[in-house]
Amino acid sequence: MTTILKKNTQKNKNTFLSKYISYSNCLIAIFFVLSLIGIINHEMWRDETQAWLIARDSSTLIDLYENLKYEGHQGLWHLCLFVIAKFTHNPFAMQFFHILIATASVFLIVKYSPFNLVQKTFLSFSYFTFFEYNLISRNYNLGLFLVLLFCYLFTRKNINYIAISLTLALLANTNVYSLLICMCLTATLAIDLIQKHFRQKIPLNRRQKKCLQISFFIVILGISFSIFQLIPVAILDTVQDINKNISQSTTQSATQDAAQDTVAPKLNLIVIIIKRLSYALRTVFNSYVPIPNLLDYNFWDYNIMSNSRFTIVLSSLFSLVILCFSIFIFIETPQVLLLYLSGTFSIILFTWLKWQGSLRHHGNLFIVFIACLWISKLSDKSDIISKHFRRTTKFLQKYQKKFIITILLIQMLSGFYAYSMDLIHPFSKSQAAANFIQKQNLSDKFILADRDTIVSPISAYLDKKIFYIAYDKLGSFFFNPKSKFIQNQSELIQKVENLVANNSRENLLILGYPLYIQSQNLKISLIGQFTNSIVAEESYYIYSIENP
Repeated sequence: MTTILKKNTQKNKNTFLSKYISYSNCLIAIFFVLSLIGIINHEMWRDETQAWLIARDSSTLIDLYENLKYEGHQGLWHLCLFVIAKFTHNPFAMQFFHILIATASVFLIVKYSPFNLVQKTFLSFSYFTFFEYNLISRNYNLGLFLVLLFCYLFTRKNINYIAISLTLALLANTNVYSLLICMCLTATLAIDLIQKHFRQKIPLNRRQKKCLQISFFIVILGISFSIFQLIPVAILDTVQDINKNISQSTTQSATQDAAQDTVAPKLNLIVIIIKRLSYALRTVFNSYVPIPNLLDYNFWDYNIMSNSRFTIVLSSLFSLVILCFSIFIFIETPQVLLLYLSGTFSIILFTWLKWQGSLRHHGNLFIVFIACLWISKLSDKSDIISKHFRRTTKFLQKYQKKFIITILLIQMLSGFYAYSMDLIHPFSKSQAAANFIQKQNLSDKFILADRDTIVSPISAYLDKKIFYIAYDKLGSFFFNPKSKFIQNQSELIQKVENLVANNSRENLLILGYPLYIQSQNLKISLIGQFTNSIVAEESYYIYSIENP
């Protein structure tokens, strides 16, 4: 009897170990712990705190919408933060929520993706999954999660169209790139639906028809609301572009003769178009192979292949190779190939014609690639296209696994490099400056700043509004419609003198640059200097201002 009990106990232990202490669970746990350590040691920069400040300082949902009008981002991420900010004003809450989403993404990869263990491990700790869309709290992380959730729902045996339509509607309201991806995924879903129920003549019952109608309505509503949110900033950008072109035309007509006016502008326009196209093409290589500039302390958001003309040309050629290779990876699944081409080229086109962006934006190309890999591995094969390229397809298929694993390996190495750099060095000096103000018991002082863009993270850490001299008002987040600048330090000093003339208490002035001139009417003393961060421009100089 005792022997039987021992055997049962041992069996239960083995069952527990195999169920809960598996490789996949350990991978998820390690990711979460490293992410937690990462955000504890990560100093947020202005784009991170911008979303938090908008959510924190919006008293109602109407306020939130008004404050978001000119952000160029849809409001799903801000809505999440709006709810969190009702419970706490500590921005760490946003960071913690962010890594929970990142961990959920890794959970989907590890538990449900069709990749092997090595691929799952490399992908979980890739540059975008582990660093860019994990430690840096932005809405792109939410976009990644929703795309992966779509892949999981779409590749299930029985597709829940209500759940998948809700996922697409949320994805459309994450950011512009997610909106583009959402449209491509919606088209893929529609094509799949047509193939299943119309070409194969599988009849739909009444319940299924109603379900599809509701799903269609949800997706259309989500996309429409997303576009509606972007209209104000689109109008603003158009007006600014028109004004810029008018001013350039006026300048050219005043400085050039009539013959030059007809030739030079056209040549300049052609050069600009080619440069932008080259940049848009290189984003493929930069997103698939995000090798940081290892030779530069300010490595973030730069690819080492952007250092010289030779490497720029080389990365453009590599981009074409990657595109061609990827096309042949998906050529046996036409539906996925269409998704890859539409998703990739819509982002490239947007980058070329509208917004060039940075690595964090271009990472959406890598998201499209991963989504296509996931879906293609679980899709039925077809030779409708590949039969015309049999030799090329067979040749490239030999290197398909090596191609994928090489990209994922480079991604993982880049991810750990960026993570370790952020762990060792300050990402921004905003937190250090805020900590200094708090430790010196200066947070109750009247705080002034030149402009809102650089200094706004300090407002988030201090949980206090700052008086922005350029705008002549108290504020926290930066408001984009009408950017204002102080032309020089003489103008700055004059404005400061006017502001504190009748103020007997000590004031603080926070700048992103050192003062080189002094006031004749005020005593301005440098009391804190915070420089050398990964985000180079986020250095701070803190001055005390007193009436003598």
